[in-house]
Amino acid sequence: MRSIVRWVVSRLRRYRPDRNPLRRRSDRVEAALAAAALAAVLIAAWPAALAARTVYDDGVAAERVGPGTRQLVEATLVEATSIGDTSAVPANGRGLPAAIPARWTLPSGEVRAGVVPAALLLRDGPADARLWVDAAGRPAAPPPQRAETVTRAGLAAAGVVASAAVLAWACFALARHRLDRRRYREWEAAWAAADQRWRRPRI
Repeated sequence: MRSIVRWVVSRLRRYRPDRNPLRRRSDRVEAALAAAALAAVLIAAWPAALAARTVYDDGVAAERVGPGTRQLVEATLVEATSIGDTSAVPANGRGLPAAIPARWTLPSGEVRAGVVPAALLLRDGPADARLWVDAAGRPAAPPPQRAETVTRAGLAAAGVVASAAVLAWACFALARHRLDRRRYREWEAAWAAADQRWRRPRI
């Protein structure tokens, strides 16, 4: 922790505006670029909040259940041969079926049958289960929980801020690289001039 604090303090001392006569124009440009990069990351908090709000609202809408969205219906697990091809029930490598033939009844009274992914079935017994269906009566994933919605919103906000930070750092690193090359050329020219000035004349 102390090392991090020392690093932050050293950065602040390096880029703080002052009237140090040893500070070159390129140093002031680099300090301005560092401030601009930090400002870009801070400004990214606004689009991050918008992204989080959008994802959260979509998640809350997906949580709703009802006739126009998803409904939980009773399902009966049946033999594969009673509804069609048994090859539609592959194994998942652990001896358990990845999809199970089932028959379910919609709230309207219509009976549907098909091969349902085992992960979508809430087993209540050897042959009884519950199943989420969409507005068209097809098997659907269960609605997300509020914790999942909040997590997705947080990840969306973090993703926006992280993207802005990476972009700002990349631009700053590229600009600093060019400034360093310019400083190296200035140093070489200054040392060459000093060498000419300090060199003793030969007799």
